[in-house]
Amino acid sequence: MNNPLISIVVPVYNADKYLHQCVDSLINQTFTNIEIILVNDGSTDSSPAICQRYAKKDNRVIVINQKNGGLSHARNLGNDVARGKYLTYLDADDWLNVNTCELVYHLAEKKQMDLVMWQMIKEYENKTIIVDGPFGKDILFEDKEIKKLHLRIAGPIADQMHKPQLIDSFLSAWGKLYRLDIIKENDIKFVDTKIIGSEDILFNFQYFGSISNAYYLHKHLIHYRKDNLTSLTKTHGSTLFPRFLKLFSYLENEIKENNFSKDYQMALNNRVCISMMNIGLSEVSPRNKKSSWEKIKALNLYLSEPRYSKSYKTLSLKYFPFHWKLFYLFCKLQFGTGVFWMLKGMRLFIK
Repeated sequence: MNNPLISIVVPVYNADKYLHQCVDSLINQTFTNIEIILVNDGSTDSSPAICQRYAKKDNRVIVINQKNGGLSHARNLGNDVARGKYLTYLDADDWLNVNTCELVYHLAEKKQMDLVMWQMIKEYENKTIIVDGPFGKDILFEDKEIKKLHLRIAGPIADQMHKPQLIDSFLSAWGKLYRLDIIKENDIKFVDTKIIGSEDILFNFQYFGSISNAYYLHKHLIHYRKDNLTSLTKTHGSTLFPRFLKLFSYLENEIKENNFSKDYQMALNNRVCISMMNIGLSEVSPRNKKSSWEKIKALNLYLSEPRYSKSYKTLSLKYFPFHWKLFYLFCKLQFGTGVFWMLKGMRLFIK
């Protein structure tokens, strides 16, 4: 196909158990003018052979093989060879509704959108959960509204603090239709999660800062697998804390270099504070074999780190519901024991 309209980049690493469902959902799209870029990231299972079989079966499938370089490197490589007007990402253990490309392409064209976003369905081994996300209805973002959305990526402000667990609920790279020319013209690339903890946040901060409009489509089109125990989000990240500090440094540099308003610094400070939820949940994970005392000691160390200590001094508890207000009060007071026991309780409810 000489001129695909949508490029779909799928990083593949040891995903043979799930890969058929993922790629089948793409080759069977009702919108056929697509290219499917499977980036084999040094897989050691049968994933490379599966990719090659699809490439022989369907000429829209392109296979790129590389040594293991991680998710960010694989996505960047896919971006480099992509030829579509639009681009979207999909993880190799997830899948799309077969009408996804048709819906989002025609919406982007009709409304001349720089970005289209849609909602996910969480897929567990024995249950499916439809996720409402942060918006709850179709929304067009233009002018001041797109700037507010960009600010929200830096961090939440005011009543956005009411549900801190949703701070990044629309910031994944998947579940979005990007314009490839904007990515390439602004040289927007993913930075490895081993460096910054979350490649999607920085990528989207740069992309949202380069666009004039976006559309949130309140349809559940992507199936996000939560029963893959080998995925990054299911493993204990012992280096999450320093990587988050690096992410904050990258975001702060973006804010300063682009002379963004003081609201951005306030939002970033709030992001720093709220991130203790994810850092803490990683710390108290059963996969972390440290003793409870060692975990409490680590939490106290994190809370006393200058970047966190400084941010907590400016954190307002006004908009938090009671349980979050108590949790972040403990954080402000650097009371690691209280933070530890609240995190232990959270693990029962946050999935």
